[in-house]
Formats: sequence, structure tokens, C-alpha cells
Amino acid sequence: MCVTWGNLTALPVVIVTALVVLVVVYKQLDIRPRLAVIPPTLLLAPLPLAAAQTVLGGMATAVAGAVWAGAVALTAWDRYRVLGVTAGAVLVCGSLVVLYG
Repeated sequence: MCVTWGNLTALPVVIVTALVVLVVVYKQLDIRPRLAVIPPTLLLAPLPLAAAQTVLGGMATAVAGAVWAGAVALTAWDRYRVLGVTAGAVLVCGSLVVLYG
């Protein structure tokens, strides 16, 4: 079994990146994060990021992270909750198709 530095840091780097993007998006949209929104965001964020990295590389990963954080941030607003949940579900389903399809 070969363990490299990249293998050991991959998941923590993805989670930290997702958290930073989420905090920036929340700050830009002037949303106070809810406890019900942040844990699912961090648990599901590696899926769209890994799918983007698999298909297009580094820049696509940043874009996928921003789209994911934006979709989840929309779920914090009552007005856009349905749009945010729909966008997040489409992104996760699309990521699963790319990764396992």
C-alpha cells in the first residue's frame, strides 16, 4: 500500500476549501449561518468537488465549490429555499453520475 502526502491531505483540504468558500458566500449574501445548513454542506461538499476535479481539473473544482456554496447559502433564505435545495440536489446527483456512472 502506497501512502503519499497528497492522499493524506486530500479530504481535509477539500473540507477546508468548502468551508472557506461557504463562509465567504455567507458573508457576501449577509446570511448568518444556521447549524442545520453547515454540517450537510461539509459532508456532501467533496462530491461535487471530486467530480469537477475528475472531469476538468483545478479551476473547475473552484467553480464547483462556489456553485455548491451558493446553492446551500440560498437554502438559508426562506424566499429562495426551494431553488437552493433544487440546485444542491441537481449538483449532488450530477456529481454521483460523473463519479460512479
